Amino acid sequence: MKFGSNKQQDDGGNVSKVTVLSLGFELTGDIISKSDIRADGILVGSIRTDKKVVVGEKASITGDIIAAEISISGEVVGDLFIGGETTIYASAKVSGNITTQQIFIHKGAELNSLIRTVDGDAVKSAAKSSKLNTVSREELYSIMDEKKSKITKEVEKPVQTKRVESNFYTEDSNSKEEFKPNFPRTW
Repeated sequence: MKFGSNKQQDDGGNVSKVTVLSLGFELTGDIISKSDIRADGILVGSIRTDKKVVVGEKASITGDIIAAEISISGEVVGDLFIGGETTIYASAKVSGNITTQQIFIHKGAELNSLIRTVDGDAVKSAAKSSKLNTVSREELYSIMDEKKSKITKEVEKPVQTKRVESNFYTEDSNSKEEFKPNFPRTW
């Protein structure tokens, strides 16, 4: 799926998905995703994905990024571990070490970085130094799936109902009838 497109492509039954941090959105915390990530807002935290990261022109990210591919037009302060292609556009400002397989830097980009171009295995090895790798992706996804399953089970539990009576009204939460006043008759 190309960014900016509203169409989703079907790749053999798997619909391409993008996690989006919209313009005007501010987030503190790490983002770990199985899908592409597009950031146009502000993130104080790290990003980890097996897919592509796009940092929009107005975006600001303070944290490490581990991804298969990255395209930067905004500001990134942190170390980059990119298993494939890194593209840094003219409007970009990057501070931090960059370990990648390939890098393209457009004229006008501001970099305060140490850049290493290495093979994919060396990128994975270097990425192990990042705090994002304290738990493996598989373990993390397993934990996330467990929590999702637990939440689904909680939502599916039947709701307990009770009958409430007072001198003024009777409420039966299982019935669909309207409330019936139950005023004591004094006449």
